Amino acid sequence: MSEWLPGAARDIEMLQLGSVLEELSAPGGRRVLVLHGPPGAGKSTLARRLATEFGASHDIPVHWLALGYRRSDPEQVLLRLLRRAGEMPPGDLCDALLGRLTNLVSLAYAARGNWPNAIPSLFVLDALTEGTPGRVLLRLVTDLFRDTPHNLIVTARSHGAPWDEVPDIVRHEITPLDDFSPREWVAARYAQLTEQDAALMDTLVSWQGGEFSPDMPLFGDRITVSEMRQSIERLHEHQLLQQTRPGWYEVRLPVRNEIHRYHGRHNRRSGSDLLDTTLARSLIDEPGELGEAAEPTVDLALRLARAGTLDPPDFTGRLARQLAVEGALLPLLMLKAGLRRAGGDDSALTVPLAMAVRHAGQPEAAARTLAGVDTEDAIRELALTQHHMGLLHEAESTLDTLLTGRPDGWALHIRAAIRTDRGELHAVGPLLRRAIETHQVRGDRRGEAWAVFHYGRLRLMRWDLEEARKRLEAAWHTFRDVGDVLGATWANTELRRVAMLLQGQELDVLAEVMALEELQEAPSAHQRCGDVRGEAWATLLLGVAYADAGQPETASRALERALKSFESLPDRLGRAWALHHLAPTTLRSGSAQLHQALEAFAEAGCAGGQAWTQLQLALHPRRSQSLPGTSAWLDKAQLGFEAIDDITGARLVSVLRNGLLPGSRRELAIRTLTGLYPRRILDGIDWNTGQVTLPHTLRHLAPEPGAFTDDTLPADLPLTASRVRLTLLGRRPPTVGRPTHLSLLVVPGPDHPQWSAPEDLWSQLTARATPLTDSDIEPAHSIPIGADAHFRFVPHTPGRHRIRFTIEHAQSRTVLQQVETEFDVTDPSATVPPVAPPPVSEGRA
Repeated sequence: MSEWLPGAARDIEMLQLGSVLEELSAPGGRRVLVLHGPPGAGKSTLARRLATEFGASHDIPVHWLALGYRRSDPEQVLLRLLRRAGEMPPGDLCDALLGRLTNLVSLAYAARGNWPNAIPSLFVLDALTEGTPGRVLLRLVTDLFRDTPHNLIVTARSHGAPWDEVPDIVRHEITPLDDFSPREWVAARYAQLTEQDAALMDTLVSWQGGEFSPDMPLFGDRITVSEMRQSIERLHEHQLLQQTRPGWYEVRLPVRNEIHRYHGRHNRRSGSDLLDTTLARSLIDEPGELGEAAEPTVDLALRLARAGTLDPPDFTGRLARQLAVEGALLPLLMLKAGLRRAGGDDSALTVPLAMAVRHAGQPEAAARTLAGVDTEDAIRELALTQHHMGLLHEAESTLDTLLTGRPDGWALHIRAAIRTDRGELHAVGPLLRRAIETHQVRGDRRGEAWAVFHYGRLRLMRWDLEEARKRLEAAWHTFRDVGDVLGATWANTELRRVAMLLQGQELDVLAEVMALEELQEAPSAHQRCGDVRGEAWATLLLGVAYADAGQPETASRALERALKSFESLPDRLGRAWALHHLAPTTLRSGSAQLHQALEAFAEAGCAGGQAWTQLQLALHPRRSQSLPGTSAWLDKAQLGFEAIDDITGARLVSVLRNGLLPGSRRELAIRTLTGLYPRRILDGIDWNTGQVTLPHTLRHLAPEPGAFTDDTLPADLPLTASRVRLTLLGRRPPTVGRPTHLSLLVVPGPDHPQWSAPEDLWSQLTARATPLTDSDIEPAHSIPIGADAHFRFVPHTPGRHRIRFTIEHAQSRTVLQQVETEFDVTDPSATVPPVAPPPVSEGRA
């Protein structure tokens, strides 16, 4: 009879031990059962059967921790227990990661405070280490499990285990079956193996690792993954392997010992080190999400550190970054504690540890850790941390300290993200295009995914929804390929926003409701990957969606939750937006919240948020009765939008000025909106009462002129249009250093009030030219249009040049239209064909 096949001889023992476990699980009972006996007695099999039946009958999870052959110190086992036992105090865990908590036992006792409220579980520590380390660990876990809903089964050898020194445990000795010889049993089973299965078994026995999965390239290219799975299943059926958890296996300890004795110990150590190096290289060459492989991979890194071999370059640092991205804080702490005990170099962990702490909701602690490190990697991470804290100016100043000798894709897309949050979208596109190219040249797929993600976000804000969806989906797929769980979750959240805007644009109410339901899942998705800031921003966006869906009470609750999260992080920019959006939903204290938001935006360095808040102050019910106050806020908002080159924001202010102030004209106000916003924006404006309700989502958008067609406007409104005509004077093409003259003229349409007397229109308008490339324009100020306006343009470099012209109403300083033109400038020595004048640009004026 096999000791690993439960037979009648074990059934009576099973009944006895089942009763013992029932007594242990009673309130106030002892929580630890120790099954001890000589090798080959069947301790592990009995423990597995006992745990499986007890877990099924009580409907509780069973956690199997196979210590087996791995070289494990009590700290590592303790951390594995903590990872499965319940919630960890995030503050204490972050302190341990950053090195301010050196005693991990203190961390365990801090975590124990949450265990009484945790789901009851049954733990199995299989093959406890002999001697002092095992006794210390057993004493510790016994004390930790006291007065908790968790039970623990321990298997261990009898030799060298003074159980009498450990109180509060129940001991049970397992005696071998009389008719069973482990050596004969292993030899017989080994002889039945195929050549492929025997070769795999030899590899596993000589390997110093513990748990493995069929996906691990233990055989390299010699067999396929399918063949590997079949071999492992056959070895499991032969009972040479035991399953530690679904999809994971380990060589049974008696089997390992017997095969070692059977084959000898020749070259086992060198073969194991070579296999570890091969495994590490495969993880570098094919990065992906670690998931359940986190702990075995940490074991791999620690074995390489203890062996003193030359592991693949930066393997430990790459592993630490991957753990940080996945929010695997305890495996990351296992890596740090193990390297410290092994005497390895843990300097490569500084930045990944800061990343992990930032994701866990402690950005200030991460910033303090990074402040004294002057590597490029640390500087980039510090800038990103400051960005996430809402310190936009400080973040960009930190990036400025990087050396500029070569393109830096990460610095470029971080800078682009900072400027996006400021509202300075005109400068973002070129930065992201350079970032994507740089990442592609260096083969950095994760960096490329983040740059593409930010570009998708930019297209979303510009209302180029199809392009945004395409870019965000591409980023999501790449994030998944490289195992960036956090990035994939952010991309998925933005894709849900795109879906909502697309359905709202098509006025499909049912589809819009379904899109809102999908967005409701976003905060919990960020929570699952340990991204505290992501959860807060997803909650804010959900509150915005509720507000626009006509659910102000639900919106207020979501926005209040987001506000608390932003304040605890802290994230100044997030706090500012939460206050900004709360104001219209809580009118009683809305004015005070808007002023707080204005201060918070100023502290964060977000000019776009300041402009939107100033505009909202102009529209606030308490301000609407004071027209001079409204006008002053509108002036500030318009100057703010113009300062960041937000054309749509400036024209929206013009709409409100023309539609709300005394003597304004509704027709001119709505005509200014042509091509800027969708129809539902117009429907939200009540020009008769002067009450304006702007959608909350609008604050996070800056559509490009012409994003919408004229059919979004009311059909009964007699709209007219004027053309802005730009003419390049002279017959010579523009060349470097040579003045070129341009003429600008506004031509009213046939239904325009000034069609018959255009000079009346020209007397009300001014034009201003702004060079967007390396060139000079004279005059630099606004000039009356008159019959036409003349500008002198002097380019300083060859290539494509761009100029922006701004048409304003002379008396109110309202921006009516902005148009851009571009043309090629050649070197004076080059011979080129004549250049055609720039095309006529049309728009509403």
